[in-house]
Amino acid sequence: MQTSLEVAGLWQISTTKHTTVGWALSSCRTSCLKQSERTALLLQVAFDKPEHLALLAQMKEFADIIEIGTPLLKRLGLSAITTARELCPEVMVLADTKTVDAGRFEADMVFGAGAAFMTVLSCATSATHEAVGKRAAAFGATVIVDTITEMGKAELLPLNAVFPESFGYVAVHSPTDARLAGNTSTSHIEAVRKMHDRGFLVSLAGGIGPDTLEAVIAVEPEILVVGSAITESASPKEVARWIRDRLPNPGRGWPWDRR
Repeated sequence: MQTSLEVAGLWQISTTKHTTVGWALSSCRTSCLKQSERTALLLQVAFDKPEHLALLAQMKEFADIIEIGTPLLKRLGLSAITTARELCPEVMVLADTKTVDAGRFEADMVFGAGAAFMTVLSCATSATHEAVGKRAAAFGATVIVDTITEMGKAELLPLNAVFPESFGYVAVHSPTDARLAGNTSTSHIEAVRKMHDRGFLVSLAGGIGPDTLEAVIAVEPEILVVGSAITESASPKEVARWIRDRLPNPGRGWPWDRR
C-alpha cells in the first residue's frame, strides 16, 4: 500500500544514538522540526571512480554511509557494492542507481549485493516507485527519491507526491555537470528547509565541502553527501575528519532503529 512520504519518512529522533522512534505526521510535525531535534547529521561519502575504493579503509572511521556512485556502479557493477561491504562491514552502503525503470530488477540486484539504500529518480513512474518500494520492504532496505532532474524548478516534488513506505529520504541534488559548467547556485542548499517544511527527511548532495559546510549545517539535512571534496583531496582522511568533527551530533538521523 502506498503512503505519503510525509507520513512514512518523518521521524522523531530520540536521545539514544542511532535510535529513532516513528510518529504519525499529524502528532509530531512540530516536535520533529525543532532545532534541537534536527541537528543530527549523517555523513555519506560518495565514491565515483575505481581508485576511490582504495580509500575505503580510511573512510570507515568517519562515514555513516558509503555511496557507490553512478559512474563507479556502471564501471564495476555489483562488485563495487560487495567490495565496500567486505572492507567496511559496519558501514551501510548506498547504490546510486538513479533508477528510472525496471525497478524490481535493479532493486533485487543492488539489495541482493548488500546495499542498504538505493536511489530512484523522482520523475520515474509511480509503477517504478511501487516496484522498488516493494523490493526494498522485502529486503529491509531504504529508498531515496532523487530530485536531480527537477533542480531549478519552483517545486522539486509535486505537492501531492506519494511514495511507498520504504522511501525514507528526498535527495536534494545539484547536478555535477551543471556545476562543472560554471553554475554556482546554492539553491539546492536553500531548498532543504522547504523540504523540511513539507515533512521530508533530506539527503543533500552537490558541491559540498569545507567551503560550504557552514551553510549546509545551518539548514540541517539528515544526510550530508560529500564526494570529490574528500576523494579528490590530497589528504582524504584529514578532510573527512575535519568535516566529521564539525557535524553536530554526527551519526544520528536514521529513520529506523537499526544501524
